[in-house]
Amino acid sequence: MHSPQKVTDTEVTMRRAVSITKVGAFRLMVGLVGIAIIGYVDRRLSEAIPLALLYLAPVILMSTVLRRWQIPLLGLLCTVVVEFADGYPWTVGQGVARDALYFFAYTAAGLYVSELVSRRDTEKSHLETLESEIEARRGAEEQLRLVVANSSIAIITSDERGTILQANDAAERMYSGESPMGGAHLEGASLQVFMPSLARVQIQRQGWEHLKTMLQCQGVRATQDPFLADVWVSSYITSRGGRLTAMIIDASTEVRDREEANLEQVLVGSRLAVGALFHEIRNICAAIAVVQQNLRATFASDEASEDFEALRQLVTALERMASLELSLVRRRPAKVKLDNFLRELRIILTPSLRENGIALEWCIEPNLPEVWADQQSLLQVFLNLVRNAEKALAPVENARLEIHAVCADGHVRVKVSDNGPGVRDETSLFRPFGGGPSGSGLGLYLSRAMMLSFQGDLAYEPGASGATFVVDMNPVEAEQ
Repeated sequence: MHSPQKVTDTEVTMRRAVSITKVGAFRLMVGLVGIAIIGYVDRRLSEAIPLALLYLAPVILMSTVLRRWQIPLLGLLCTVVVEFADGYPWTVGQGVARDALYFFAYTAAGLYVSELVSRRDTEKSHLETLESEIEARRGAEEQLRLVVANSSIAIITSDERGTILQANDAAERMYSGESPMGGAHLEGASLQVFMPSLARVQIQRQGWEHLKTMLQCQGVRATQDPFLADVWVSSYITSRGGRLTAMIIDASTEVRDREEANLEQVLVGSRLAVGALFHEIRNICAAIAVVQQNLRATFASDEASEDFEALRQLVTALERMASLELSLVRRRPAKVKLDNFLRELRIILTPSLRENGIALEWCIEPNLPEVWADQQSLLQVFLNLVRNAEKALAPVENARLEIHAVCADGHVRVKVSDNGPGVRDETSLFRPFGGGPSGSGLGLYLSRAMMLSFQGDLAYEPGASGATFVVDMNPVEAEQ
């Protein structure tokens, strides 16, 4: 289905073609009538008044609508009419030369006029095309200007000297900050003032116009407050010189939140590790106390009793120092959209697995419910499981890692399985400080503690080959 505008343009084109056809037919008719009238008058007049030049008028008129190959035929027609009407005697010596002159004059005049008309039509068509392209370009530039002006991303353009030529409202707001003086007035200012790192980009060197990159650098607001910015830079050449356009996003809040989350994660892991260490120390102290009591009962003497009492006091002091209970640092869980989380997890895991030559089989049940969890802790759990799987799969040919997620029995279970050599001692998997020579033995212990901290669980599922760990989470719907 054509739009009304297209239908209108088609109708206008058809009407214009019909109009041109009618004009052409009219000119041909007038030209033929003119040739006939000139011939009749020339025939009636005496040969003393030659009218051969008058035939150029109808020839010029008709050549504006005839094709090039038709113009020589028109010249031949006019030559025959002139020779018949002028009354001069025709001889081979004079007639052939005279007719050749007539034919050349009429044909040359017609071809000249036809070429002029053709060039005029070509120029007219070219001008119309240019006008339409200019109009379309103006429309595109206007739309682009509106997009840039209303964009939430700060966009600035500078010249080769680092002078800011244009800046949208988002850039003015970003660099103004909380300045009591109002806007930052970026236009006309130096890029060195607001974005020193970007100003040091040497865009005047050879090949600078091909600069297209992304960088993270420091910016300065009008209040002289620094901030961290993600910048996408593109340079290009114009008729007025080089230009550099930058799209800038304030990443300070994102970096702060990420660093705070990392710090919180480190604190949680540290507390769990210290708690595990104190737990083990307390168990050792209890064993020492039992041995001390047995020795005291075996070697009962006054001199030895003082040493046993001192040993008992030392063990009691050590127990008191290690009296910090291993508490699962309770972090307030939040609703996590598991579908989105698993998609982000796949994006994080895929490059590392591809580099290690491990095939990833991803089988996720659609429309998984929201779960109660802490997203950062949950991410750490999966990263730890995958890192352990990568180490186990290093010597394995056709290594494969499978991640399956299902919702069953009121729980959401995500299985992480590999086709590696498997687990040698299942009983020490989640025991603190029970790792092999390549690890501290805290990874799985801390991962399980994190899952328990928001009412989840991490378990090992025995199988015929490889290793399978199950991450169990509670759906939000089950708690309501």
